[in-house]
Amino acid sequence: MTDAPRIAVPPPGPRSRELLGRAEGMFYPGTAHGLAPFVVARKDGYTITDVDGNVYLDLISASASVPLGAGREDIAAPAVEALRRYGNEDSHTMASEPMIALAERLLAIVPEGLTRVDLALNGTEAVETAIKMMRRATGRPVVIGFFSQYHGESTTTATLGAEQSDISRGMRTFAPGFAHVPYPHPYRSPLGPTRAGGSGDATVDYIRDHLLFHALHPGDVAGVIVEPIVGSGGVLVPPDSFWPALEELCREHDWLLCADEVKTGFGRTGRMFAVEHWGVRPDLMCLGKGMGGGVMPIGAVVGTERAMGFDDVPTGSTWAWLPAACAAALRTIEIFAEEDVLGNVRALERVAVEELRRIAERHEQVGDVRVRGCYQAIEFVRDRETRERHPELQERVAREALARGVLADSSTTSYNIQPSLVMPPDDLRRGLGIVGEAVDAAVAELARWPVAATS
Repeated sequence: MTDAPRIAVPPPGPRSRELLGRAEGMFYPGTAHGLAPFVVARKDGYTITDVDGNVYLDLISASASVPLGAGREDIAAPAVEALRRYGNEDSHTMASEPMIALAERLLAIVPEGLTRVDLALNGTEAVETAIKMMRRATGRPVVIGFFSQYHGESTTTATLGAEQSDISRGMRTFAPGFAHVPYPHPYRSPLGPTRAGGSGDATVDYIRDHLLFHALHPGDVAGVIVEPIVGSGGVLVPPDSFWPALEELCREHDWLLCADEVKTGFGRTGRMFAVEHWGVRPDLMCLGKGMGGGVMPIGAVVGTERAMGFDDVPTGSTWAWLPAACAAALRTIEIFAEEDVLGNVRALERVAVEELRRIAERHEQVGDVRVRGCYQAIEFVRDRETRERHPELQERVAREALARGVLADSSTTSYNIQPSLVMPPDDLRRGLGIVGEAVDAAVAELARWPVAATS
């Protein structure tokens, strides 16, 4: 258990202001303007210390890419040893023992039927590769994606994704071949109830009754890419009816089903992979983020023989699957076998359900709270009846929480909380209590100064 947070000086402190001022004039403005109002001095476990001595409780986990706490020596040490032994080697041209061992270990833990592995540097690259595989395996051009999902910010992955329109602004014309449908959003679905005689799921009925009838011939569709649980788009958990209906649709039209587990994979939702909650057996699965244990960047695509049993698709990049990254990923998988990480995730889920419900009960501006494992979200609204989003309140909550020493992600449509999978439950309870105080303060400020608070 930690004694964080501890705020010595309101952020940004003087040293942070100096460094951020230097960054402002050098970096691409889109990067500089998105930086937190402090500069990191060190990370340790699930705390961050800034250059002014403030210690924050980290409920972001580097966008969920540091699953087991920052700076773990038992993950860093094998990576360092491999780096000293092998240096930098392009794993597309020369194999190493860690590379082969990691492929074997991955195939032992992924869902049944996934028998092939391809190399990727990160999640974006894994998704790019999966799209190529889907089109090559089927000979079809169109891939169906879903609103609310994030797949990356390259031209291809940004246009496949549809979390927020500004991510793909100006790009969609240059990456055709994608169609989008509403995600089975439990809080904001634009679809009505399921129809009699339909698939049993409103989203799949929409694909059948509208998309395929009016706009797309099913013979043009290579398949579907879906986040099993939407992450940065607000922790959206589809209803149980969605998966059997979607799998049947894919079988009927000979489509490939690709699960984007870049963020959900490696324990984030309480299972090693999120598809395990429903027993889904995808044709392809994209991995990244937590795969490297928060020590090295690495990603992967795993697939069936049908989806990946050919050799004429160029993939990957020079730095994908460096031996050091493979060593870190191998040790990460071993830790899941040695420690009860998933049991702790389920304990953290119980804490989050309790604490976030308390916040929702106190404030009508909390439209919804959603929790699955260490995926947790608060959605703020102006009115619970209309469900109109309240981004100004969300940003004020984020500022109030940061001032109290708690960091969470307010970059999208919800206030997203992504704690370390090994954080003690009492530390998460304390952190969420501080989030509750931040909501109390933000709502009170809004009531006192409604115009200023929303400007």
